[in-house]
Amino acid sequence: MAERRESLAGEHGRFQAPFIFKMTFYSPSAKNQSKNAAHIGYIGTRPGADMGTEIGQDEKPVEAIRDELAGADPGTAAGHVKYAHERPGSHGLFSSSGVNPDLKEIQQELQEHQGVVWRSILSLTEEDAKRLDFDSRTKWEDALRAAVPEAAAKMGIGESNLRWVAAFHQEQGHPHVHLVMWEKDPQRTKGLLSKGERIDVKKAFMKQVYAEEQTRLYQEKTAMRDLIRDVAKGDTEKAVSILDDVRKQMKTVDLELQAAGGGKPGIAPKAYPDDIKAIAVQLDELSKLMPGKGRAALKFLPEEAKEKAREIADNMMQQPAFKESLDRYMKSVEEMTRLHTKNPEAIQKAKDKAYSDLRDRVANVVVKGAAQVNREDFKKELMDKKAARDAAQQQANVAKGVWKSVWKAMEQSRMQGEAQGEMQKRQEAQRQQRIRQQQQAQQEYERD
Repeated sequence: MAERRESLAGEHGRFQAPFIFKMTFYSPSAKNQSKNAAHIGYIGTRPGADMGTEIGQDEKPVEAIRDELAGADPGTAAGHVKYAHERPGSHGLFSSSGVNPDLKEIQQELQEHQGVVWRSILSLTEEDAKRLDFDSRTKWEDALRAAVPEAAAKMGIGESNLRWVAAFHQEQGHPHVHLVMWEKDPQRTKGLLSKGERIDVKKAFMKQVYAEEQTRLYQEKTAMRDLIRDVAKGDTEKAVSILDDVRKQMKTVDLELQAAGGGKPGIAPKAYPDDIKAIAVQLDELSKLMPGKGRAALKFLPEEAKEKAREIADNMMQQPAFKESLDRYMKSVEEMTRLHTKNPEAIQKAKDKAYSDLRDRVANVVVKGAAQVNREDFKKELMDKKAARDAAQQQANVAKGVWKSVWKAMEQSRMQGEAQGEMQKRQEAQRQQRIRQQQQAQQEYERD
């Protein structure tokens, strides 16, 4: 048998599956070796693979990049390898070390590998991934570096004989990781896992994915138990009341955190090739209007570059994928404004200002992306012709990062606006309740 799939759902049974683990093995054959090599290219470069290209973090200045590259002759193979490894977003693969693996070398190794290769998928629902903070590549990297050696040990594979690479696909609805494992020196001839091995391998991954939540739940359970013991003193009705009050307070804290801009957005919608191409072209146009040095921020740009950045931001905010987020944000602004005024002009003015502020926030993301394109152009000038040919792919990767970062900026604003609106509604309801209570007290006083 060439392959067989092992499917392991999470702890919630057949109707809910917050954690999915599937494993397929491929026995050594010329056909399977080619499949494994092709699979590496697929998981590392397909649309949706997280290549670490999110825009918005502090970027290195051009002078720093020049110093980094000074030690390698770009006309040599060593210089090209240095460039290929250090440039951001060349592929989405990661492994046991913090250094990006060489995709071509991994493919060649698997093309020639004479042992079993195991491919796995680890998946969470988007809601669970967001709650557990597993909607980013960084968290999965840390978890797999801890879990894979333990899982392999359950299969009889020692860490010194273990090879693996993985890629995180940030898909809306079901973010997941593709994991490929094999032995340096093939020892295990049986690809199929026994029942005991399946259980142990599953536990190794779930232990890392749910580690923080298990700790938090244990701490909360202990705190609740102590609170009930110390305060309620065996009074069941009072204990229930305390729990209800605590839960309400926790919800209020979450709402206040979100209203302050601390909410965490979900996963960005998938960017299609035409979208990425259009953004890449616009970033290239903006980069030509920007100065070659200085801080990459909207307020420091020449007027022509500011107008271009805002034009790009307008276009992106009106993208169908982002339109719902924008509409919900504008609705929350209108609802908040209506709590204070019914004047149509004042309401429209508030909405216009909110849109302008959000557009400038998005424009700043765009500016940082254009600045990165400038740096890629600088690297391109130092590289030989062969390396320069992938400049278009680099620009596309920057465009993907801008897409994700724009979604994050818009969703954070939307969540913050909706939370602030909800808090203001609560405050207004409390104010109206106080007025009614005062009126009722006045009426009772007058009757007396």
